[in-house]
Amino acid sequence: MLLILFASLIFVIIFIILIDKLKNKNFYKLMNQFHSYPTYPLIGNLNMLYGSLNDILENFEKIMIPNDRVFFWLGPYPVLLLKKYDDIATVLTQASHRDMLGFGEEWLGTGIVTAKYDEWKVSRRALQPAFSTEMLSSYVSIFEKNSSALVDRLKPAADSGKIIDVWGDVMKCNVDSIVEITLGVPMQGIEQKGKEFSDALIEASKSVAKQAITPWLQPRIIYNAYLRLTGKIKFIHQFHALPTQILQDKLKEYKNGENSSEHVDSSKVIIDRLIKASFSESSFTETRIRNEVTHVIFAAIETTGLNLCFSMVMLAIHQDIQQKVYQEIEELFKDNDTLTADHLFNGLKYMEQCIKETSRIFAHSTVGSRRTHKECILKDNTIIPANTMVAPLFFLANKDPDLYKNPKKWDPEHFSEEAVKNRPKNSFMSFGYGPRSCIGTRYAMLSIKTEMLYILREYHLSTNIKEFTKEHLYADLFVRSSIGYPIKFTRRKDLNDNQNF
Repeated sequence: MLLILFASLIFVIIFIILIDKLKNKNFYKLMNQFHSYPTYPLIGNLNMLYGSLNDILENFEKIMIPNDRVFFWLGPYPVLLLKKYDDIATVLTQASHRDMLGFGEEWLGTGIVTAKYDEWKVSRRALQPAFSTEMLSSYVSIFEKNSSALVDRLKPAADSGKIIDVWGDVMKCNVDSIVEITLGVPMQGIEQKGKEFSDALIEASKSVAKQAITPWLQPRIIYNAYLRLTGKIKFIHQFHALPTQILQDKLKEYKNGENSSEHVDSSKVIIDRLIKASFSESSFTETRIRNEVTHVIFAAIETTGLNLCFSMVMLAIHQDIQQKVYQEIEELFKDNDTLTADHLFNGLKYMEQCIKETSRIFAHSTVGSRRTHKECILKDNTIIPANTMVAPLFFLANKDPDLYKNPKKWDPEHFSEEAVKNRPKNSFMSFGYGPRSCIGTRYAMLSIKTEMLYILREYHLSTNIKEFTKEHLYADLFVRSSIGYPIKFTRRKDLNDNQNF
């Protein structure tokens, strides 16, 4: 009896392998064109990524040594991994379909980040006006208000002289700003929902990354069961609760003819724009509107929050660079103490170099996803067939020694005017490239600049760490610090004039 069961199991495994080879025969041909590793049934090459989230970046780096292109099996999914700028730029220009293989569907649904190309065009058309120069300029007052509140929340830490992890305070600032801009309501009065939403954001990134690298979690039916058995399903409910509540309240307002927000001009509120778009776009259902809002919030909070936290620590480590940024700020306000949108768009260039260098070293997006909708021809005439899943490894592309003099060193001079001129155009891809580049690039820069400006005018930063090592970093959908973001805040007016900062 046991022999029959064993033989049956072997037969089933062989049958699955044969079906897989027939289903993916075109991709197996690609293995002769690109470097590949031995695969195993069902898990593919995922054994090479095995480990904790702390190991992902290092494992990917090892997989790509010494190759620029690797054909990889992410469980049952064939994926072409790319790490060189010119390969990635070609694919991002020619391939407009984003395919996340269903990972994160439970959290994000269909929206501007995950949608197929035709659906994405509808999303982009509806959201683009919210990120125009005029609209971004109107958000500056919101950035200022919440940056000022952030400075006030840091005063107890400055009074105590203790080193604190600044992540929680920065997250609150960014949540307050983006919720007011997207949903049209200030966080006062809904702090608990805001806290739950912030917690759910972090869990979403960890959970989606875990699903992608864990073979047994990839089938959605199993992943859903896992979420329920572990109790993590509550985070999905928290993730959707706030935007769903606001959306329903807004829809009631529109139904009753009350189409303006109590706190913010409704023409500047993203959810109002989406509701108005739904009048002429049938695909903008209530669920789709909620998804679009959560996509914008999810992307904005994580990228701006992580960049600011990493930037502050790096400025605390590099005191000379911090002083240059501070002097630039003081120079900006020597004749007029009023912050304008023009200051943020066109001024503070050295601060901007620091922000870009932080996003280069601590990648906003570790790994991208595209699916070719037609043949894609690389610069050396290598052809990537249609319907191929491609994963650009942005965190490696941004450390290419052919592009950056000291690729692993945090150095704002990598973005000096001269250095940028000497690199290929748009070789810096922390915010993507091509038609599906990040819609919120300028939003992120304005938000980070405002927060950094307010903090550095009030406080001098120091820290007890000398650098972020590999052991300090881990990755889910973004690169994070496992030791937090330790900062000591000292009021500038309390600094000893004899100290050389």
